[in-house]
Amino acid sequence: MLKKQSLDDIQKALISFFKKNTANEGITLREIATAIWVSHPQTVLNKLNQLVLKGYFTKDDNGYHLIRESVLDKRNDVIQLPIYGFAQCGNQGKRIVDEYTQERIPVTPVMLGIKDPTHCFFVRAKGNSMEPKIQDWDLVLVQQQDAYDINDYVLVEHNDLPKLKKIVKQDEKRFLESVNRFFDKMEVSKYDETKVIGLVKKVIKDI
Repeated sequence: MLKKQSLDDIQKALISFFKKNTANEGITLREIATAIWVSHPQTVLNKLNQLVLKGYFTKDDNGYHLIRESVLDKRNDVIQLPIYGFAQCGNQGKRIVDEYTQERIPVTPVMLGIKDPTHCFFVRAKGNSMEPKIQDWDLVLVQQQDAYDINDYVLVEHNDLPKLKKIVKQDEKRFLESVNRFFDKMEVSKYDETKVIGLVKKVIKDI
């Protein structure tokens, strides 16, 4: 469990200052010291470096940047999400999702645009039936759940094959639908084993 780290008054003032002044590129330590009523710029520098070590700020060539306001704010915490093999973007393929995969990728909730990554994982897209939405070799973030709405993109296990599709209804029948217009819809019969694994939340390219 993450323990709460106490902050002194100057550190709190710096967080408050940077929160209100997001466009602070080029601002000097002396200007910051004056704004928060600190007598010496070196004190500001020391306190900023302490906040970097505590995970509140990052530092680069353009200066210091506030990345979270509270130690309990985990939006910028780096987490390791698993990649569970491949999911077919086509109508053919074999079952190669490995639930014991060792491959993981470092991400942050902010990067993914989600609040809670607890039930999320990645699959690697294979095939071109979901182009241009999802292309071959894209990383697809999936939030594990069985509920979905019309027009949601889902990871579905269809007769033991993991697939990225839409599930649509037409004349009381269900179909697995592709985005690529050159691929036909696949009817899901009552004899098929079909299970929605989760919703597609984000597609990451070029990784």
